[in-house]
Amino acid sequence: MVIAGLAGFALLALGYDREPLATIDEEVAVWVAANMPTAIEWSARPFSWIGGWIGLVPITAALVLYLVSSGRRWEALWAGATIAAVHIAVTPFLKEAFDRPRPTAGSAIPLPSSDAFPSGHAASAAVVFGVLAVVAAERWQERPRLVWASALALIFAIGASRFVLGVHWLTDVVGGWCFGAACLAAALLLRERRTAARDPFYG
Repeated sequence: MVIAGLAGFALLALGYDREPLATIDEEVAVWVAANMPTAIEWSARPFSWIGGWIGLVPITAALVLYLVSSGRRWEALWAGATIAAVHIAVTPFLKEAFDRPRPTAGSAIPLPSSDAFPSGHAASAAVVFGVLAVVAAERWQERPRLVWASALALIFAIGASRFVLGVHWLTDVVGGWCFGAACLAAALLLRERRTAARDPFYG
């Protein structure tokens, strides 16, 4: 998953300003600006809020506090560090490095001042709700499919909300998902290796 996510991200990073992706991005952005129903735009706003600071900070804080109160201090550090690295450090750095302008076809909300590629909402959602799903699936072992289905639905809705609202190109969102999935997979590999090192009977 790490390799697949990074490969998808790299392909989009190298190709978003070239054909055919550049034309697809432009045409889709124009169509969204002209034809997206108002009801769908309004329904996208709550998911956009959840995927930003206003949503991810309390969700992350609650997750870390839960792990600490459960005596899982290393996992609390792991979860907090993973989320912070992607949301605060790496994704903003990538945005500045690529320096891609936001769509100008028209947006339902004011355009953010940050650059476009990759979508921070999409990347952060993949990591935050992926980590949350891992912890929740272990807590409710009888319902892992429901937990992961809910997480994937939120990850999709948050990323799609930025596209629907017209503040990101389609490749920004897909690139964010790819990058977030790669970071999540790498973090889970680290967690698994530490668990195996601490428990010789693991696996």
